[in-house]
Amino acid sequence: MTMNDKKSSAVTPLIELIEAVLQETASDEQRRELQTRLLANEEERKVYLHYANLHSGLCRQFTFDGDEVSPAQPNQADSVPTSILGRGKELGWLRIGSWAAAVAMVVIASLYCLWPSDVQPIARISGLSGTLVWTGDRGHVQRELSVGSKLDGGTIEGVAPDSWFELEFNDGSTAMIAGISMLTFSDFGQKELHLKRGNLSASVVPQPAGKPMLIHTRSALLTVLGTRFEVEEGLDSTTLHVSKGRVQIKRLSDGRTIEVPANHQVVTSSNGDMSAAPVPGVVHDWKSRLHLGPTDLSGKWLPPTGDKPASLKAIPFVPRGNPTLTLHLVGLTVNHADKSPVVVQSGSRFVVRGRLLVAADLFFGIRVARPNGDFAGKFLARQPAEKLGGEGDFEIVFNLDGFGLDPIVWDRKDELPSKPDDLVVTSIWAFTHTGGPSGLEVTDVELIPPVDQNARRGSVDGLNPLEKDTKERR
Repeated sequence: MTMNDKKSSAVTPLIELIEAVLQETASDEQRRELQTRLLANEEERKVYLHYANLHSGLCRQFTFDGDEVSPAQPNQADSVPTSILGRGKELGWLRIGSWAAAVAMVVIASLYCLWPSDVQPIARISGLSGTLVWTGDRGHVQRELSVGSKLDGGTIEGVAPDSWFELEFNDGSTAMIAGISMLTFSDFGQKELHLKRGNLSASVVPQPAGKPMLIHTRSALLTVLGTRFEVEEGLDSTTLHVSKGRVQIKRLSDGRTIEVPANHQVVTSSNGDMSAAPVPGVVHDWKSRLHLGPTDLSGKWLPPTGDKPASLKAIPFVPRGNPTLTLHLVGLTVNHADKSPVVVQSGSRFVVRGRLLVAADLFFGIRVARPNGDFAGKFLARQPAEKLGGEGDFEIVFNLDGFGLDPIVWDRKDELPSKPDDLVVTSIWAFTHTGGPSGLEVTDVELIPPVDQNARRGSVDGLNPLEKDTKERR
């Protein structure tokens, strides 16, 4: 078989599927199959666009008069290259004397006509906060989302460290992203998720036989029948943590596939042995590692120079729903070196080191989750400018009892813990609100375990004095 024969063999099934849609003999399942293939495969989209361009040329070459098809003006006939017409004849669906059938391809002037007219929502928004952008399957972009909204697939993107989004599918399965993240989801009889950035946690009910949930990352494919787990997408690896049930994971670089049982985790790095290991116990201490580079960060990473350590410089950020408010913000994902969950306790302290060019109040926030990965809230504390000592280098201690529930999640305060004690911290952020740049740079953040009560004096202020300022962020 020649290379051209192999190429034709690979393309013909797609053309037959397009032909069935054009002749209106395709079932809804075939329409959905074609839609899924075109969304997932760039080469097949190119084939589709090739023939979409062909119709356009044919439309210029022919005119319609009722059911009759007549040649257009001679000077238009040259607009369709002979090579394209020949290609059509080879594929069998465009033949000499069958111009009407070929011109019928005008009905797919856009991909959207492939959707059945009775598309039903596949999921609803069950929780969200922070700044998010949703792009629907039909390319509709929406920033104003609300709990209860029904979605028929698309891409959700968290664009800030405090972003959080939970999706509930029609069968009760849930998927959640948090922080700087991006997830594409669909369900055409089988759920498929593409985690393109960030972290995903999910609780999946038993799926139909032969149709497990599929989760794609850049480096792995996960097959899920029913379980609870968390996935972290990296540049060249995927970390899977299973808390209930079993998940099959395939490393794309070499095809190696293993099953990960409950209370185990695996990392699909290309140079690792990819073996499931028991989840390590929780830890109560953590330290940022900005010297390792600009990964899992929000802000402008600055490398070390001379005696100046690496730092994260605040960038402008406009909260969802308040385009008149600009914060200057940095954010970090909290990952322990051995992937142990980082748990804060009553008496824990966050130490933040950095510098300011302009005297300003410093706000510090944490996002926490329950041990099973469920969202448990966001908490915020403030250090007034007068206690920072003005511009220049600073070192601030934020005691855990100085945190209050972030106003951005006040609408859920009845269902969220009132304190972050004994919860897993997943991300942190710091910002100033001065009406202009403050020159905020963070060089180091450290979580210190509880100490005796005497050492816990001097807690920074809680949220009550901030209600006027931070309520605008809702």
